[in-house]
Amino acid sequence: MCIRPDAMRWTPPATVTAKALSELIPDLVPELTPEPAADESPVLLRRQVPEIVRKRQYRVGLNLFNTRPERGIDYLIGRGFLDESPHSVARFLITRKGLSKQMIGEYLGNLQAPFNAAVLEAFVQELDFYNMQLDVALRKFQTYFRLPGEAQKIERLMEVFGHRYCQCNHELVSSLKTDSTVFVLAFAIIMLNTDLFTPNIKPERKMKLDDFVKNLRGIDDGADVDPQLVSGIYERVRAQEFRAGPDHVTPVLKVQQTIIGKKPPLALPHRRLVCYCRLYEVPDVSKKERPGVHQREVFLFNDLMLVTKIFSKKKNAMTYSCRQSIPLAGLTVSAFDIAHYPYGIRLSQRVDGKVLLTFNARNEHDRTKFCEDLRESILEMDEMEALRIDAELERQKANGARHGRSSENRDSGVADVEEVSADGSPKAASGGAGGGGGLRRSALSNSLLDMSEARPQRRGSVGSLDSGMSVSFQSSSTASVPAGSPPGPARGAPAGQRPPQVPPHRPP
Repeated sequence: MCIRPDAMRWTPPATVTAKALSELIPDLVPELTPEPAADESPVLLRRQVPEIVRKRQYRVGLNLFNTRPERGIDYLIGRGFLDESPHSVARFLITRKGLSKQMIGEYLGNLQAPFNAAVLEAFVQELDFYNMQLDVALRKFQTYFRLPGEAQKIERLMEVFGHRYCQCNHELVSSLKTDSTVFVLAFAIIMLNTDLFTPNIKPERKMKLDDFVKNLRGIDDGADVDPQLVSGIYERVRAQEFRAGPDHVTPVLKVQQTIIGKKPPLALPHRRLVCYCRLYEVPDVSKKERPGVHQREVFLFNDLMLVTKIFSKKKNAMTYSCRQSIPLAGLTVSAFDIAHYPYGIRLSQRVDGKVLLTFNARNEHDRTKFCEDLRESILEMDEMEALRIDAELERQKANGARHGRSSENRDSGVADVEEVSADGSPKAASGGAGGGGGLRRSALSNSLLDMSEARPQRRGSVGSLDSGMSVSFQSSSTASVPAGSPPGPARGAPAGQRPPQVPPHRPP
């Protein structure tokens, strides 16, 4: 029994009823893997890349967006799925599935990027708020994304929304003295929704209608807004919380809620459910097991395989206990047929061939479909890992170039000093270590009085490509570095020039 959540791309076995499917994954939201529109991809690029690879690249672009939105948009533009225009990106964010509502909000709320700001303007122009009450229009607006947490980002989103609402409803806002009143009301509605539906706020401290009315006094250029309008807004917000619409994380969250006990965090912005399959774990392929033993319910996500066991069955719900979770990057899957297990599936590590799990499917149909999805998900994660390594190499290359330019601009590392006599009058400047009975001070910084030459330090970095084996040196020309600061690039006196005669600093 193997089931995909995306509207059942193949027909499940006849023994699986609709009721059984709803019990296995209750209220699962169908999510089709989006494909680029015909006008969003250059014809030449589509002809050069096989369709299956093209779809995989699109999913990789979605994964990137759901982790780092700007990088995902750049990837999709670079692969020809999107035009490099605010309108194209705005339409993409509104119409395509597989995008995290949380990350859409982060992208639209980016105050530092001019292109993101242009996308936000184009985004709101795609929405029609004609003849809607202000809170109803705002509720519609917020279904397309999740509001970011920063007040400045919320303020910017409400400002753009207010302008669009006034464009769509000239008659409704004609009674207001200024259009900015709409912005103030919209921001107040967001604050009201937060106050009413935050669990940490005690019921007696939640905002009442009188408080809401009092807070909005004089917001219309010194005048009050119609009390009936304010009262209607309050009652509608109190009756129903503002929520972002469902996305690909919604079914993942439903699966997470059915698993009891210790489990990895599943409901993450980049994770989507690919399929569910009932398999039977094989502890030892050389030993025959009774049919039906070691039954496992396997949830395959785009980056993770979760192996579970049914914990309890109830009339309207089923719960699972987590047995094992395996990241997909760097794995390989193969099928095998032996007398005891005619529909075998073997999952192993590509680097050393170590077998991680062995399953037997119920029939050839389930094995074929599950292996297809698993192989494609592994290839998708391999592509993600390759992009991560490329980005890390580029980052390290850029850091090395910056350090190289900095070193070229530095002198030999010997500070310019001047000799000061006992009465404080300066003597002739000297860069050497020669004699003189006066006090020597640095012309740059008093901290250079304590120059020391640090010993080489081995630096480890989690996730770095050097596996913690790079060696970093601190030059004698630098100021003393506080404990916990990263070591600087290697710097020293040029050949032929003697470094300052200062004893090296020895750590206690």
